[in-house]
Amino acid sequence: MPDLRSRTTSDDFDFEGDGDDARQWLDNAYGTSLGLSGRMGTVHARRREVGGVSFDRLRIDAPVRFDAQAMPVLVVVDVLAGEVEYTHDRVTDRGRTGDTVLAAGWDMPFTGGGAGYEVRNTGIPDDVMSAAIAEIDEERTSADLTFASFVPRSPSAAAQWRAVVDNLSSPPAGITGDSLAQREASRLLAHSLLHTFDNNIVGNAPLSARDMRDATQATVRRAQGVIDARAQDDLTLADLAQECHVSPRALQYAFRRHLDCTPHAYLRRVRLDLVHQALREGSVSSVGDAAARFGFFNPGRFAAEYRQVFGENPRQTLVRHSP
Repeated sequence: MPDLRSRTTSDDFDFEGDGDDARQWLDNAYGTSLGLSGRMGTVHARRREVGGVSFDRLRIDAPVRFDAQAMPVLVVVDVLAGEVEYTHDRVTDRGRTGDTVLAAGWDMPFTGGGAGYEVRNTGIPDDVMSAAIAEIDEERTSADLTFASFVPRSPSAAAQWRAVVDNLSSPPAGITGDSLAQREASRLLAHSLLHTFDNNIVGNAPLSARDMRDATQATVRRAQGVIDARAQDDLTLADLAQECHVSPRALQYAFRRHLDCTPHAYLRRVRLDLVHQALREGSVSSVGDAAARFGFFNPGRFAAEYRQVFGENPRQTLVRHSP
């Protein structure tokens, strides 16, 4: 196992302290009461944020115990040195140097502790998780997310998670300053979390033989035909699958295999193009009317997606083509 401490290259910290000062700083940083007890030796902490996701390097120099309330974010812990344990619902997971553990999140109080350790904590908030989940199943949100296990589903899944965090926690300067790029990076991280820990959003069971047979180009073409005819309708994944006479999972796999995207992402891209056409043709009186016609009801998200695809704001398109 490689020494994960090589993943941290600086000894500059945002906070260094002990006792009550350390307890208060940690409670504030994680937005909940951690119920910290023990001598609380010196705590060294550094935080970096990208697109709403927090990356913390945390070192505690003495034994500590915690009895924490649920956090407002999902927290994944990569153990850099030492050993730490977390207990949820009377199930205890222990992380040693090189391990990864899902420690906490909404509706997930936990207890545990360690005899001095260093960790990298990645905190993913509700809105980032919901955006990633919507790309997989538009009918579910983070409120529907449950985990079957708080340790990675396999050593390779854990390794891939840590590689993604390595890249995103120390990104190039372009990602640091670009809010859209930051959001894309944070959503990638949320997808990585869903594929690292067994949960009810990303199934762990292999595709059935029938789903494998149905995940064809012909299935994609049928779905494209439905989308072309009903792009303005409130289409769900289940609707598309029913129209194509396949299971939702087969449809998702077909799009991933042949177009490298989800059915939902493809549908949104088609709808963006239809908005663009309407604005160019002048067949709508306002950007809001065009967006609403094709199912875009979040103005901020719609404008960001539109700029990413067409290189300008939707209003610029409308004004340029107005009589």
